[in-house]
Amino acid sequence: MNDTRVQAARAEIAAQIGAYRDLVGAASKASGMSLTRIDAALAAFEPAFFNNLLVALDARFRDRLPHPEGGAVAEVRLLADSVLGHGGVLRASPAARHDADASVLRLDIGERIALNADDFEALCTAFLAEVDR
Repeated sequence: MNDTRVQAARAEIAAQIGAYRDLVGAASKASGMSLTRIDAALAAFEPAFFNNLLVALDARFRDRLPHPEGGAVAEVRLLADSVLGHGGVLRASPAARHDADASVLRLDIGERIALNADDFEALCTAFLAEVDR
């Protein structure tokens, strides 16, 4: 894979994760709003943001990795397809074998996909390391 493309993806994703963490920090310091309301708003926003970031990550490399056999690349593809086509519930695919115990996130088929910052960061790191090989 083109190392420049992977490095650009790493930098852009790190910036997006950093922006999210800055938002969380600023919201926790905000005045005039109860912490309960801030926590509820962030809890609703976080999985939507990171699920969509996952779809964007997959789309960035989908044309270069048409049929992943396993590993983090296949996991990202399966998760992205499930977010887009199955309402965010992990579905099996005949194109990709899924072993929850060997996966980064350890999600089972039928589970709801609701990524948080740490989940996305771990999955993205594994994905980009595979793409870079």
